[in-house]
Amino acid sequence: MGLTTKILKNESPVRGFWAYLRGRMAGCRVDAPPIFVLGCGHSGTSVLLRLLGAHSRIYGVPYESRVFMHSAFKQWLTGKIWNRDAIGQRKHRWVEKTPAHVRELAAVFKRYPDAKVVFMIRDGRDVAVSLRKRFGDFEKGLKRWLDDNRDGLEWVDGKRVMMLKYEDLVKNYEQVMPEVCRFIGEPFEEGMLAYHEQPAYVFSKNLKDPGAESGKDHKHYRNWQINQKLFDGSGKWKTEMTEAEKVRFKEAAQDLLVQFGYVDSADW
Repeated sequence: MGLTTKILKNESPVRGFWAYLRGRMAGCRVDAPPIFVLGCGHSGTSVLLRLLGAHSRIYGVPYESRVFMHSAFKQWLTGKIWNRDAIGQRKHRWVEKTPAHVRELAAVFKRYPDAKVVFMIRDGRDVAVSLRKRFGDFEKGLKRWLDDNRDGLEWVDGKRVMMLKYEDLVKNYEQVMPEVCRFIGEPFEEGMLAYHEQPAYVFSKNLKDPGAESGKDHKHYRNWQINQKLFDGSGKWKTEMTEAEKVRFKEAAQDLLVQFGYVDSADW
């Protein structure tokens, strides 16, 4: 689906315009730079988008735009649309999530020099088996985890780009989420954890568990997932990764797994 189609599908020009006018009349303004959530797919980017979008000051863009793979004009236009949407919801800034933007960070900062970026990482073993379910190809998921994380690491500086582990977020939320809020310059709000109380339709219109994680039901399953309470989905590789896949992962990605602190040796 192209960007124009996504905008037409998700935006309501008339309703959005009147909501914007009401927000402006109430004194609402966009007064802080945008936030971007990115990283290798299946690394928790959707969960973080949901949490941030539940903040009283932050509007969560409800679709993956891939906007930085488009023209400068479309980048400008979508920014204007999201500013309008934020004000229409009485929010003061917006957050957009496209995992593949991890490969477009130069374009992100060219358009928004003051942007805040959260680079999500996750145990590559879990990512590889998750992507294998989606694509039917373990090697493809392994390569994507390697390439995307290497691209993102080049930008991590703690000032504009914060690296966040999925496992830390879901296992130690009370400590980690306030750190994320400090990084983006917003006060931590207890209510963010109740994000699941408002339905989201990022991947499909489905809110029920389709009972499958692959094939034609993948998008429905993913949308069901992001409407659940925060849960720990780590460690699935222990039962889902074959011995041959373990050998291949160690050959290709053991060093990065060690660098991220998931293991300290190949004895796993």
